[in-house]
Amino acid sequence: MKKLTFIFALVAMAFTSCDDGSKGLAEEHDSLMRDSDSIQEVHAELQSNLQALRTEYQSLSQELAAGPVEDSTWLENLAQHEVLLQKHEGMLAGHEEMIKGHDAMRNDFNNLSNDEKRAQLDEMKNVHDQIEDDHGTIRSEQETMMDEHKNIRENWKDEETTTEEDTPVN
Repeated sequence: MKKLTFIFALVAMAFTSCDDGSKGLAEEHDSLMRDSDSIQEVHAELQSNLQALRTEYQSLSQELAAGPVEDSTWLENLAQHEVLLQKHEGMLAGHEEMIKGHDAMRNDFNNLSNDEKRAQLDEMKNVHDQIEDDHGTIRSEQETMMDEHKNIRENWKDEETTTEEDTPVN
């Protein structure tokens, strides 16, 4: 009986010590996939903000083009905004490609060796860090553009009001 108990204990130890790290890699993969889902939510929000900014930019540009502009810095700011909007569109398009790669990895992960899994996870962490940094930059620049659009619009309206008050009535 003691021998039988010893053999069962030995077999149980053998099974538990045979973990080759797959479980830890799978847990890390699951965590990164949840992070990827969160990144996709932020990405969608930034895409939506970008579309709203693009619309506001076009509207403001058309309004300023319709009349005389006394402060040329407004036009300079809008020209810089066009460059930033194009930059953001490119960055977000690149992020979408990276995210598609993560989705493909999600499906093939279990077919990889542990070394391949580790390499994929390390690369995924680097990509997540890059995307999150880019998202922070984009968010900050979008907020700045929104504020500048608001200021340009308010100052332009004030200028129009002042011009109308200074114009003599016949």
